[in-house]
Amino acid sequence: MEFSSRVRQKHARLTGDRREQYPHSLQFYLEPPTESISLVEFESFAVDRLRLLKVVENLGVSYIRGTEVYKTKLEAELRKLKFPYRALAEDDYEARRKDHISHFILRLAYCQSEDLRRWFLQQEMDLFRYRFNQLTGSLMQKFLEHVNLSFEAIGEDLKNELANELSASTPGFSLPKVKEQMFYKVGLADAVDLFRARRVFIKDGFAYVPFKEIDVIVLNNYRTKLSKALAIVAAEQMKILE
Repeated sequence: MEFSSRVRQKHARLTGDRREQYPHSLQFYLEPPTESISLVEFESFAVDRLRLLKVVENLGVSYIRGTEVYKTKLEAELRKLKFPYRALAEDDYEARRKDHISHFILRLAYCQSEDLRRWFLQQEMDLFRYRFNQLTGSLMQKFLEHVNLSFEAIGEDLKNELANELSASTPGFSLPKVKEQMFYKVGLADAVDLFRARRVFIKDGFAYVPFKEIDVIVLNNYRTKLSKALAIVAAEQMKILE
């Protein structure tokens, strides 16, 4: 990311190369930005991202995450600060660009101590959880494919064969509900938390995860990637200071 003094011309919609650059507004932030950015924009993006994460923190203290009032207030703040608020639903290049760049700006600032890294990780996780859970089933599947987390949906025959086990092992799932819900066959390593909490059926090294629990696996995957990235940046900064 380079700095320039020029004023950026705004582009409203995603077309051509811009669509390829940001095919989805929800992301794992795996690739850092490489474009030039003005100092004015750098400061503006950093301030807005910090404001957003502070709101995420305060809402998490004041309200139960996932409730309607929590979601309504967080969406209002995302709108006000011009960040993507309905992941994959908008076609706004500038919102996606701002989200991408501002995340990396704060990643640099908040990797400098264990406390800062922990705070940044928690707020980014809560923000990601909100966005991910706003997705429809089809959009969620598109995102999972985008981040190479495509899980195999089990067929109706296998689901009927395992119906009793799925109902007994999955809290809140009666036999009729099992038949209504889609289940995914997931490697046990990706479903450790669900396994430990006894919330999924395990067979032959695979967890059979209901659609409504997929977010736990995705969030754990994101947490692992972001935590590792923060540690790497912190180590690189230490080398520079030596």
